[in-house]
Amino acid sequence: MLKKELLKLIEKIEDEGSIDEVLSGSDFAKSLLNSGLTLDAFKEKLKADKDFKAFLDSEKDKHSSKSLETWKQNNLEKLLDEEVKKRFPEQDPKDTELAKLKAEIDKMQKESLRKDLTNKAIKIATDKKLPVDLVDFLIGQDEETTTKNLEKLESVFGTHVESLVQERLKGNSYTPPTNTNTNTTTYEDLVKNADNMTSAQVAEMFSKIGK
Repeated sequence: MLKKELLKLIEKIEDEGSIDEVLSGSDFAKSLLNSGLTLDAFKEKLKADKDFKAFLDSEKDKHSSKSLETWKQNNLEKLLDEEVKKRFPEQDPKDTELAKLKAEIDKMQKESLRKDLTNKAIKIATDKKLPVDLVDFLIGQDEETTTKNLEKLESVFGTHVESLVQERLKGNSYTPPTNTNTNTTTYEDLVKNADNMTSAQVAEMFSKIGK
């Protein structure tokens, strides 16, 4: 009987377990009988001879370690892959397409909202006789914000017109300043310098005030 065959017979037996039943019906037991060494004699040697028992235990441990290494080689990588997938799941292609679709819908909704806000802003600006070419700078994230921006512009232009009227009523000769590099940081500054600025400059400065 080969050593590996013997180890295979006893590898599942606990340290305190009995090997009688396993060994008694084995070819190994028969060979022991044929060789003149009885099974009882073998068991007695196993009990009495510590070195013999230690040798068998050592061989059993080697066999178990080898079996464990073989199992690791065949299964550990698979287990690691499964754990990685659990922690970092790959996105399903369907989820990717759904995310793209949601992004497209969101974009379309924003474009539609901006178009509606622009049309409403143009109507308000026309009704209040405000420069329509400034409307694009006044569109906010919603109707409320856009309306407030238009109200601010109306206030700025209203104050500006009033100041011009007062100047004319006083009979003063008003000469617009020639310096276009104005430092406009407040609505009051915008009113003071509006005559020296183009509509685009007024709009640009207006969009920066209050931010």
